[in-house]
Amino acid sequence: MTDALAEYIDELRDDETTLGLLLHGSRALGFGRQDSDYDLIRVVTDDSFRQRKAAGALLERHHLADGSRADVLYQSPGHLGELAGRPDWYTATYISVRVLLDKTGELTELVTLIVDAASEAAAARVSDEYDDYLNYWVRSIKAWRRGDELGGRLHAAASVYPLLRALFGLERQWPPYHDQLEARLHELERLQGWGSGELRTQIIALLEGGAPGVQQRLQTRVEALFRSRGVEHQWGDDLEPLKRLEL
Repeated sequence: MTDALAEYIDELRDDETTLGLLLHGSRALGFGRQDSDYDLIRVVTDDSFRQRKAAGALLERHHLADGSRADVLYQSPGHLGELAGRPDWYTATYISVRVLLDKTGELTELVTLIVDAASEAAAARVSDEYDDYLNYWVRSIKAWRRGDELGGRLHAAASVYPLLRALFGLERQWPPYHDQLEARLHELERLQGWGSGELRTQIIALLEGGAPGVQQRLQTRVEALFRSRGVEHQWGDDLEPLKRLEL
């Protein structure tokens, strides 16, 4: 922690409406550059939050003592509790946060609640995400079969995110934002028996072209992985002809 950030935290300790401070983004994950902004969540009382929301002042740009920039989002305990009850796109923000200040201990408990709820939600939707991945896979292979290169490429690219959600869900993990994915892939590969860097290579291959052979080999690996974890797809034998199709 820099001296300037520590100074800002000391200021917040004396602010009666402030309950705590969270750090997220690249600096929380450990790969921020020297000139990276600080992504901060300032947790204030519910009353203060309502006043700021009414005034349209839930986000501000703050300059620390050393000139560093900080993007400060205001939250409240009540709103954080609501977020825990409905995981969505914003949930990834809280998965890797660092608690910099927690005056009452409530903030640490709320972050844990959000992470735990996200884990449950990720695990619960594994089968649906797996099915979505296979749906895009089927559509892509069929598009390639009829000579529709554009459709084949687009469906291959669209299969990436449900596949990642399903893979992370197998480990009861909420998927990160795209720009934070690379930092999480190594651990996912280790847990699931992929080679080092293999998932990254496969994802790029899907995004760059989604060639049928690439997709067929990946689908075989994915199906074996999910079956080993007790997750079977609902497509029966419908996938078999597409697996063997030579294009």
